[in-house]
Amino acid sequence: MPKKHQIASLEELALRSVGQFVTDVGRHIMQPICIMSSTDPAHGIATLNSWLEWIKLQLVSNVPWYLYDRMSVEVLKSILNLITKIKNSCNQYYRITSYLSELNVVVNLTEVVIHSNLKTIEFSVWPKIMRHIFYKNLHVMTGLEILDLGSGSAGWKTSGIEKMIIQGVSAMPNLTSFTLCFDCTNSIVTAVAQNCPKLQKLDVTASRSVTDRCLTILQKCWQLREIQLFRTSVSRAGYAELLLEHPNLENIGRCDEFGYILEYIRNTSTYKKPFNLKIFESRDVTTEHLHLLVEMCPNLTKVSIVLDESINDLLILSRLNNLTELKLLCGDFFTDRMKELLETRGAKITSLHLEHVNEIDLNALIYISQFCPMLKHLVLYNCEFDEHAAIVSAKLFVPPFKYLERIKCVADCAHLHLEFLLSHCVNIKFIQLGSSTGIGDDTMARVLSKNPMNKLEELKILYSDDLSMKTVRLLMQNCDNLRRLSELESWQGISLAELNVFQSELRINNIDLDISPTLSLA
Repeated sequence: MPKKHQIASLEELALRSVGQFVTDVGRHIMQPICIMSSTDPAHGIATLNSWLEWIKLQLVSNVPWYLYDRMSVEVLKSILNLITKIKNSCNQYYRITSYLSELNVVVNLTEVVIHSNLKTIEFSVWPKIMRHIFYKNLHVMTGLEILDLGSGSAGWKTSGIEKMIIQGVSAMPNLTSFTLCFDCTNSIVTAVAQNCPKLQKLDVTASRSVTDRCLTILQKCWQLREIQLFRTSVSRAGYAELLLEHPNLENIGRCDEFGYILEYIRNTSTYKKPFNLKIFESRDVTTEHLHLLVEMCPNLTKVSIVLDESINDLLILSRLNNLTELKLLCGDFFTDRMKELLETRGAKITSLHLEHVNEIDLNALIYISQFCPMLKHLVLYNCEFDEHAAIVSAKLFVPPFKYLERIKCVADCAHLHLEFLLSHCVNIKFIQLGSSTGIGDDTMARVLSKNPMNKLEELKILYSDDLSMKTVRLLMQNCDNLRRLSELESWQGISLAELNVFQSELRINNIDLDISPTLSLA
């Protein structure tokens, strides 16, 4: 039986109360300030600012600095809830001027968490109506270490916020991570490089205004470990300069031209020693590129490539002694010698992702389980499963999937494939199955009879014709650590009435199990 809801700690309760305190003050001042603003707007604004400064002083004076980030999240959640309530209360009889005045007061409450004590902020978590306050006050967040501006305006406008961002990052000497996709420019990158010497991560994905011109200044950021430049205007020469001038660089994100960049470096520079890259992701590599890759980047731990006719020898990757994460897209498991690669290099692999890979049968799953004994994460996405292949009878010397913790299987597979996967993973914590796996009550009953899945925390099955409350009851009996069971609405064997009864049972018995629906990419 899953665990019951636990009483929140005093610390957690106190942080929630801080959020409630801020919105209570907001409700208290809302009407007087709205009335005041209708007759004397300047006085209304001054009064609001005075209240905001008072609230900020209370927060800074009474909340320990090491709890400031968590406190800010709770406060912003409470403000967001109050904004939603005001929006929902507006109807055709409500004066639009009153509605806008109230909304303005509440939105400006966002300002109370903006302080130098703030270490991390992620703009995309909060709605646009609140983000304007963040942008306007970026220059006040002088203590930020992680600034994630998300996708900005998704490329629609840059000039409006560029000055705010430059002014803000120019006052952030402790910044270690900066993210701005689509809207980043050379000027912003330059400002970050000049003023943030501790920078370790820079993500400007899809920002076409970022070019080679801003890369030289990044030499000042000698601690730079990760830079994401996919779909920017950086050239092969620019990438080459980055690699040559930043010996500590470990990740350059997805780069489809990386093989050609290595060729460029080999032909035009005084390349002397291997690069320190740990992660490689590309959709356009050849056999010759793979040879260059293992020679010039021997420390790679994660590789993601697409197999096509330009690669005729996948075993080249077996020369990567530190390989622990492997993602292969397209190709055939046996024909393209994936089996041999895993047999050679699988002992250290902890994460395996196969996408649009053919020739997956029970033998392939057995080989994966034997060649990758330390596997913790397994993804089989849109792979072609072969149900009729002859099974090689051999004693399994390694317990299959003993250390596996996460499985994602989104493919049209047979029951024997699922049973082999799920019956052996005794340490599994997360399972996601797509809508075409065809799993049903009988399969789950056989699996749980062999493997109770005592450590399972989340199960997500997008759709099933044959799953019913029988499986739910079995999971409740066996999986003591289950915390999330989603998409039950799509299990055709469960009626709406049964689901409502189950929700009531969970509430009455105080069971800590989340069964709310979620969006799935499967």
